[in-house]
Amino acid sequence: MARSDAHPKQPAPGLVRATGLINKDNALASDARQDMQDTSSAWPRLIDRLGGERRLIAAFAICSPALVWLGLALKTNVGQLTLIWPSVGLLLAVLILAPMRRWPVLLAIQLASEYLVAWALREPSVPDGGIFLFMLANTSDALLGALLARSHLWRNNAVRISLALQFLLASAAGAALGATLGAAVAVFSYGAASYWEQWQLWWAGNWLGSLVIAPPVLFWAIPVRHVYAPLQLLRRWEIPVLGVVLIACTWLLFREPIDQARSLLQTPALALGVLLVIAFRLPPRWSSLLVMAAVLTATTLGAAFPQNMIGDAPISRMLVLQTYLIVMAALPLIVGMLVTSMRVALHQVSASEARYRTFIELSSEAIWRVEVDPPMPITLPPDAQRQWLRVHACVAESNAAFDRFNAACTEPVDHGPTWVSARSWCALYEKHLESAADGYSADGLRLIVNIEGRDRTFMTAFNGVVVEGRLRRIWCVGRDVSEITDLNTRLLRERERLKAYAHQLVNAEERARRATAVELHDGIGQSLTGMAMSLEVARMQAPQVAQLLDDVRQNLRHVQERTRNMIADLNPPGLYDLGLTPALQWLVVHFRGQNKLRVQLECAVREEAISMELRVLVFKLVRELLRNVVKHSGVDVARVRVLGDHSKLHVEVTDAGRGFEWQMEMFGPSPGAFGLWSISDRVADFGGEFSVDTSPGEGARFRLDIPLSR
Repeated sequence: MARSDAHPKQPAPGLVRATGLINKDNALASDARQDMQDTSSAWPRLIDRLGGERRLIAAFAICSPALVWLGLALKTNVGQLTLIWPSVGLLLAVLILAPMRRWPVLLAIQLASEYLVAWALREPSVPDGGIFLFMLANTSDALLGALLARSHLWRNNAVRISLALQFLLASAAGAALGATLGAAVAVFSYGAASYWEQWQLWWAGNWLGSLVIAPPVLFWAIPVRHVYAPLQLLRRWEIPVLGVVLIACTWLLFREPIDQARSLLQTPALALGVLLVIAFRLPPRWSSLLVMAAVLTATTLGAAFPQNMIGDAPISRMLVLQTYLIVMAALPLIVGMLVTSMRVALHQVSASEARYRTFIELSSEAIWRVEVDPPMPITLPPDAQRQWLRVHACVAESNAAFDRFNAACTEPVDHGPTWVSARSWCALYEKHLESAADGYSADGLRLIVNIEGRDRTFMTAFNGVVVEGRLRRIWCVGRDVSEITDLNTRLLRERERLKAYAHQLVNAEERARRATAVELHDGIGQSLTGMAMSLEVARMQAPQVAQLLDDVRQNLRHVQERTRNMIADLNPPGLYDLGLTPALQWLVVHFRGQNKLRVQLECAVREEAISMELRVLVFKLVRELLRNVVKHSGVDVARVRVLGDHSKLHVEVTDAGRGFEWQMEMFGPSPGAFGLWSISDRVADFGGEFSVDTSPGEGARFRLDIPLSR
């Protein structure tokens, strides 16, 4: 993310393609990591490679007798014990990889291999029947080692040195168990000289077989190299070169007695040095193969020329030889895993940094880092802190979005650090420096920048890093919220427009209602009155049709009564001409006559301070609340208080009825009525407040506080 003069611009389709490739790579890596987390998942991969599980088991059945024969062929004359037992390493690796349901088959193949090879070679050191106890000792070695290894190895997605140490301990524990049983059989059944000597020789030979054979099988079976690039071979020519050098050093070391070495080429240090070079240069799967070749070469020479190794103290010389071979096998394994873990860690850090840089560079947000060098003491006064930042702060890293953002923020300055030249955003931070005392962080700061002739709105955030009482750096982020701001502005504008339309509609409705009431009163009302008078005259002059005229007159009176009610509802008497108090007094009389509701009215207002619009609004809201009392309270008494001061009108309607859950009522208006939600909305539109105090069985109190002017 280092700042440069030019930054590549990535189009949206390219970003989509890059995202797809990243997702694909992540999916492949996830599959391989799953293989590492569970070693048994390598078994299906081996089956796929060999074309079936039967072929895989057959391959094990072929390799196992060969390694048993090799172990018996590498015997010395020291207690007729072998230098290395390689078949235990193959069994250990296969048991680690295979699911446990296949263990009986694999163990049976191993036991059969050992018995058949021993019988075919007519092994003289094992009397009839004793071979079964030795076979049990060898299989118990691999069985315990596999159980311990499966419990601790490859359970986490990592390549660590602890994996090699855990494998060494698991294989050593398994070899100790096998040696305990095998040495006991050799001493108590076949008269061996010393149990301790037999145990050491047996344990060293079996552990050496595990260290030499198991690692290359595991490294080649578990596809770790598909996860981490450092585990892939880069220079193939190094394998034969290092292999020839290692075999040559091993030949020179073990071809003649060590105590008769005539040059440095015949010392153990040279072979160990080559092994270290191999561990550093090659991936574990290749280094383990070369180590296996070197150890098998050494054991072959030791068995072919025992006089070079054994000498006057055969037991101690053989133990020294086995110990040296164990070091030859274990040291490259430990060093190789250490080097591999370091390479993997560096690779992960590099990949993480690359992802971080790509993410930052492709981000649409402006991201930059300000370094303060030297760091600023936080004990300075605010003015001194601002001056310190102007002199010692500069932008150290940024992305392309910041360059576009900063280009519009920058004022022309001939000299000075980047902080001084970019006055807009740094001035914004300096302005809020005192309020950003907690960690020198500030969030949600708005900055308007003109970019290409258009004002763009950025929401910026600053996060300071304070170490030992000094401000060292500031992380900054700026997000372009121009579209959101424009949408919000348009939304507010449309909302105000809708409010204006609603206000105009209400006023138009009131004018229409009043005009309708006047028309009913002056037109239809007068006509109905004239018709009634005409009917009365006709009745007096024609007694024979008196009954018919009485019916017509009665219906006409009903029509007149309904017309008067409509006129009163559309144009309450006195509301437009006399004021709010007379209109409410008429409303009290109206509810008493029409709905049998006795209303106690208390009204103390200055009529001249109440506008016509507010007068109509209060009258309608009080009428709607009294209608709710009639419909829902279950009582026949209510109270209305209307009080006015110099700025507000306080209206209160109370009853002692059944009450209700007002929160639910707010969201469920009854059909044909305003509902409390409508009352609240109309009061809020006028700039007032509406509150409800009620609960079931406790009555209800509705309070409206409305300003005298909008």
